[in-house]
Amino acid sequence: ANVFGAEYAEIDSYRRCVRLPMEPYLLVSRVTQIEGKLGEFKPSTITTEYDIPNNAWYTTDGQIPWAVAVESGQCDLMLISYLGIDFQCKGEQVYRLLDCTLTYLDDMPLEGQTLRYEISINSFAKHDQNLLFFFNYECFVGSKMVLRMDGGCAGFFSDEDLAHGRGVIHTAQEQELKQNAEKILFPALLHCPKTSFTRQELLEISNGNPSGCFGPEYNQHGRNPSLKNAPDQFLMSDRVLSVEPQGGAYGLGYIVAEKDLAPDDWYFPCHFKDDPVMAGSLMAEGCVQLLQFFLLHLGLQTLVEDATFQPIHDLPQIVRCRGQVIPGDPKITYHVEVKEIGLKPFPYAIADIDILVGERIVVDFRDLGVQLAEKTDSTGGASPLRVAKNQRTAYSSTGALKAQSPIQAAAVKRELFADEQMIWEFALGDVAKCFGSDFDVYRNRPMQRNPNGDLQLISRVYDFHGKRMKFEKPMTIVSEYDVPEDAWFFLENSHPALMPYSVLMEIALQPCGFISTQSGAILTYPEIDLHYRNLDGNGTLLSCPDLRGKKIVNEVELLSTVASGNTIIQTHHFSLSCDGKIFYKGDTVFGYFTHDALATQVGLDSGKKVLPWINENTAEKTILLELNSAEFHQLLGEDPENPYFHLCAGQLSFSDEIRLVPEGGKYGKGYAYARKEVNPQDWFFPCHFHEDPVMPGSLGLEAIIQALQAFALQKGLGASFRNPRFTPVMTKVMWKYRGQIVPQNKFMQLELHVKNIEEKDGQLIISADANLWREELRIYEILDIVLGISEA
Repeated sequence: ANVFGAEYAEIDSYRRCVRLPMEPYLLVSRVTQIEGKLGEFKPSTITTEYDIPNNAWYTTDGQIPWAVAVESGQCDLMLISYLGIDFQCKGEQVYRLLDCTLTYLDDMPLEGQTLRYEISINSFAKHDQNLLFFFNYECFVGSKMVLRMDGGCAGFFSDEDLAHGRGVIHTAQEQELKQNAEKILFPALLHCPKTSFTRQELLEISNGNPSGCFGPEYNQHGRNPSLKNAPDQFLMSDRVLSVEPQGGAYGLGYIVAEKDLAPDDWYFPCHFKDDPVMAGSLMAEGCVQLLQFFLLHLGLQTLVEDATFQPIHDLPQIVRCRGQVIPGDPKITYHVEVKEIGLKPFPYAIADIDILVGERIVVDFRDLGVQLAEKTDSTGGASPLRVAKNQRTAYSSTGALKAQSPIQAAAVKRELFADEQMIWEFALGDVAKCFGSDFDVYRNRPMQRNPNGDLQLISRVYDFHGKRMKFEKPMTIVSEYDVPEDAWFFLENSHPALMPYSVLMEIALQPCGFISTQSGAILTYPEIDLHYRNLDGNGTLLSCPDLRGKKIVNEVELLSTVASGNTIIQTHHFSLSCDGKIFYKGDTVFGYFTHDALATQVGLDSGKKVLPWINENTAEKTILLELNSAEFHQLLGEDPENPYFHLCAGQLSFSDEIRLVPEGGKYGKGYAYARKEVNPQDWFFPCHFHEDPVMPGSLGLEAIIQALQAFALQKGLGASFRNPRFTPVMTKVMWKYRGQIVPQNKFMQLELHVKNIEEKDGQLIISADANLWREELRIYEILDIVLGISEA
């Protein structure tokens, strides 16, 4: 009542109520705005600020820990209290966080800065007798967003509910994926003979003395003075029981650590008054500290000079809380499983962590990412690069990679329509923040999205011409994509200067999706959830410039829009240029479809069962290349004599097996068949699209190219070249899609029929027609797919 007014006085008589934490974990300085009404559980907002003190007790060299950045958005508690939730709970039910997804967009904030949190409660639901609410926040330093929390879910539970919580239960599918994970070897750069560590040894890292923890080999002689764990009071582990650098399901590392608990430890009394419970942010902080410890244990600090621990930018980190840690619990145990390690542009690791009380998993933390980021670049200026999701892409916080070329300079004069943050909103956030209030109707609903993560291939959009919902005249936009010099798709391709055809297609097609949304076509049926899919297209390659570190400009024209029933069909023209020269152009057709329409698609053969050629020609001599066979690995690139003449690896590999018939196929010039089991955890599903996972058609085409490469390798078609490499061919490719591959599907299969093999202007050219099936339904047809071989 002293805060909100006399009408709240009854709440003060309850034995418990919703509270903010007390000092030292009260991390809000002021409330600047609140919108909501007592007794009305409707969407509401609150804006708060926290002034980070200088020389704060929790900082390391002026940098705040992850827990403080997360916890300072704690005023969802104040907002739900303001709405009057305690009049329902009457002290018998207490607040507990269930879910959230944290995404860091920049480096950790620093002392002296002010954090502004824009917090929204978006909706409410009842589960049995428990009220749940769903919320998010955005954290800003000045005008720059540095952190966002999405998918927040919290609820109110009785003591009995909490006592009988089962914890996080990993599904059989999750367990099977781990059991079947391929182990990868990452050799440590420094060797520590110890496998367990005491709290005192962990504090040596907090004090900037890693050799005091790991041994004399780890003495950095003044390098990396800021690579420290949190100070003593904020250290969330008391001992590391075991470190296995090659342990875990992925073979990349496994850590078990513990923290002892006592009822009078500082974090219980302050969080909350009359309801002591350990903050989830502090348990997450323990996970971060252990991953930092592991990066140092591997010796990755030897690769940097003056680094700090930073989050991986744009990497959604998923937290599930299904239990509480309260006074009387003797300890918590961390199980850290590292699942990815990399070096560019800075050393990093990504891990999954389970936190247990006894045998029960109370917190499940997925995709925690930490990097060792240099404070400055080699020239002494602030480094513009950080690792961004997914790990291999160099993210430029300035939006520019190099000195401007003439075409870049011209772009500055254009009218900016959507920047990187707005593109992010289109991909993963609030679509209305990109396209305006017309799209408020899609908040908290499935909606057409741009690809995200490794498949987000738009940097910004300029110059929209047209008027929303006015389809009589064409609409146009100009988009740009800043190509990183060491993008993942270069590093995993057979030649480091070769952009995969699938990536080129995505750069061409994604702005078509942007202009489709901006056109407002989907608003024709605002009450229906529609899915956006590519149907047809063609692309003509006019030249093959080296695109590393360049800016690709795409001029897109929306030519026509036709709505019929609950379906909308649109046609587009695209034209890609680099340094003022057009190098790829084409036309494409997209459509909006209902879920039922997609579920009942009949493929390219009107529902008839048309199987691959190899099924009817079993007597033909077949060469089988299995993923783990010696022959397959030889094709993958184990020949030092031909360093660029091999199949793609990593995220560009789309086959579990390939079968070749050298003189087979309907043209009698060669045939290839490939198959891939569909894995719901395949990397591209969460990237394409948020809340609507589907395999991009472009990656199906990439799988076909891979099979054609396997045919060329097995056939020895590079023998006439001293140092052969695969190259693009200046020609037109046509595609047709009449179905989709989603995580629920079991497998895909494809075939290609070689049409011609000819030598022209120093290049060997192989052309083929191809088909792709979702299980036994033919859904893709690609005509005139071509592959070139030339001197590297």
